[in-house]
Amino acid sequence: MSNHESNHILKVLQNAFVRILLLLCLLFISDFSFAQNNNQSKVTQIRQQMAKIRQTTNWDNPEEAKKANEKIKELMKQLMAATSPSSTNQGSGSVNNQGNQDEGNSDGSKMNELQMEMMKQKVDVYTQIWEAGSAGKGAPVLLAKPLREEIVQEFKEDDNSKVNNADWLESMPYLLINVSMPGIQAVIDQMPEFKGIKILVITCDKRGTIVDLNSILNKAKDYPLEELYIINFGTTVSTLPASIGNFSNLKKLSLLNNSIKKLPASISKLTQLETLHADVNPIQTMLQEIVVLKNLRHLGIAKTKIPDDEIKKIKQALPYCEILR
Repeated sequence: MSNHESNHILKVLQNAFVRILLLLCLLFISDFSFAQNNNQSKVTQIRQQMAKIRQTTNWDNPEEAKKANEKIKELMKQLMAATSPSSTNQGSGSVNNQGNQDEGNSDGSKMNELQMEMMKQKVDVYTQIWEAGSAGKGAPVLLAKPLREEIVQEFKEDDNSKVNNADWLESMPYLLINVSMPGIQAVIDQMPEFKGIKILVITCDKRGTIVDLNSILNKAKDYPLEELYIINFGTTVSTLPASIGNFSNLKKLSLLNNSIKKLPASISKLTQLETLHADVNPIQTMLQEIVVLKNLRHLGIAKTKIPDDEIKKIKQALPYCEILR
């Protein structure tokens, strides 16, 4: 082949390559322009729909206003998606990513996530503004509402009244039931979940607070109790339930500052009892209930109505017991 023919063929190929390249550029520009025009048309359509909802909705009707707000919120999401950079650059981005896929995937993913998060925040803010607007003049614009709802959801588990940590339930040795405390019923309801309670305190901050001792003690029936305190109820605790005698391992029982007039017969079942404080109660007799408690070492009866002759009999029956008057 002569040089002239070779040059001619090369020139033809160059011209063809240039034409193909120009054609690809024209197709790319046309595609990008079409995408932009199509996107702009979509944005205009969404805005027209929102304007129509604003004009035709009876905002004085709560049900109608609620439906309108939901529709506007959905349209707002579509509008944000249509006007986001990722949407307008979608056509060109697909071409560029073909050549730099490995290099740009990570950054592109992070950018998309950031854009989506920003879009969500904008939608939430606009939604709050729309809701305030539909509520009428002077309505509060609660822009922090979405954030507050997220915080509430995040800490929702902390509000769960049921304790789920089995190890903690087993190891917890002390339980305080302050009947005056708001929400204490939730604690009482879950008492059977605790397994290792050795010290149980039942009390109140406000004198005259009503307490269901029988219910509480029944819920504690399986506790390995060693100390039980029922104190400071004043006039609202005048008797003790028989179930108090079911805690066979009890070593200390404190009944300070109530209105107990007589101990239940089941007290005699507490054969391991070492300390009994019955101070500040109008008790008139207890000899029959405690005479069998041979392990009793401390008996508090200050400000009771137990007569001296019964105190002498208690000393004779329990010579190793110190009577605290």
